[in-house]
Amino acid sequence: MNLCIVSHAACRIKGKPVGPAPRPLCYNGPMQAEVLAIGSELTSGATVNTNAAYLARRLAALGIPCRRQVAVGDERSELLAALHEGLQRSTLLIVTGGLGPTFDDITMAAIAEATRRPLVYFPAVATAIRRFYTRRHRALQRAALRQAYLPRGGQPLSNALGTAAGLWLPLAHGRVLVALPGVPAEMRAITERHVLPRLKRLASGRAIESRTLRTAGIVELAIEAVLRRLRIPPEVSVGLYPNLRMVDVRLTAATRSRPQAKRSLARLEAPLRRALGVHVYGVDDETIEEAVGRLLVARRRTIAVAESCTGGLVSDRLTNVPGSSRYVRGGVIAYHNDVKRTQLGVSSTLLAKYGAVSAPVARSMAQGVRRLLGSNVGLAITGIAGPTGGTKRKPVGLVYLALADGRRVLSHRCQFFGDRLSIKAQAAQAAIDFLRRHLLRR
Repeated sequence: MNLCIVSHAACRIKGKPVGPAPRPLCYNGPMQAEVLAIGSELTSGATVNTNAAYLARRLAALGIPCRRQVAVGDERSELLAALHEGLQRSTLLIVTGGLGPTFDDITMAAIAEATRRPLVYFPAVATAIRRFYTRRHRALQRAALRQAYLPRGGQPLSNALGTAAGLWLPLAHGRVLVALPGVPAEMRAITERHVLPRLKRLASGRAIESRTLRTAGIVELAIEAVLRRLRIPPEVSVGLYPNLRMVDVRLTAATRSRPQAKRSLARLEAPLRRALGVHVYGVDDETIEEAVGRLLVARRRTIAVAESCTGGLVSDRLTNVPGSSRYVRGGVIAYHNDVKRTQLGVSSTLLAKYGAVSAPVARSMAQGVRRLLGSNVGLAITGIAGPTGGTKRKPVGLVYLALADGRRVLSHRCQFFGDRLSIKAQAAQAAIDFLRRHLLRR
């Protein structure tokens, strides 16, 4: 079975230990990738390396395994060593960072040295840089034109969001080096527009098709148990990617033709969907907020949110969806008990008897915000995010969710673990999924 589990713990396939750091995709294609991230802010911990995670996911969708991720600072000798090692180990080396115009942006010069190619001037890149400044009514900084020099034989990849062009550099023995800006938005735009289409054509002449089923409210081991009961075609690889009380199930088929790859995916996707049932909220890049929005529009429902411990996180996520004004009426951050009383109508007796973190108060908050903002559905969250404030009876991480729709009021008790920000994020995620499941039942 082509199944890997992405987790911090060791996993087992057919009773055999896989090891403490399983790769997200078991695919033995000829192209193997390495991601080299450049920047002292990454090695110092000042900035989280989100670029490497994004690139690994997008490569996996093409059936290209990312075998190694390396981060180095802005020291020239370390960068050169990392480039030499990466080119020896991989057939595809993707470099991010260090393409800007400042003195510490040395990536292009280091690539030129490592590949023994001179830097040459690309007039088209210089024109794009001038156009970038003109459109923003800014004076051209001459240092910016340093970015028009790329290694000979390379192909510039246009950057619609910045001045640093990317680089596609074919090398001997079928190897490819790709250089991308470190700014995440620019890196992603160039990757999606230029890099992925080229890689898809290079993927061993085979057709690669992938589909991601996005799930919530089910853990990796439960999904793995489901997969073991299904018949997985040998040409399909499966990867599990957990993140914040959700697990993405990525199916990737590599066959001789696209129709064949799609048929292989369909043979697994259909029974897997049936087995996972309500836990599947979307596919590919769809978010759970978008799934909730679709359901609210389809049911012609509106939502109002009362938040205590999450401090507005749920409202923020729901309104991240374009067009959410059709169904989001508004929200109240009822952090203090006075706001619960005066704005949401929670009685002092209820607060005194049960405490702010309780099912009765959560239900009253849901009813109150529904009345206050005139929505069809009211959603409420109250809890203890910590690290202080917990007791033996009500520990840190205790959260109550409630939902009122005019016919009934539901509540749900949750216990989360982690630091303050993690508990808040988990509570917001659970609340959105609580709403989603309620809408599905309707």
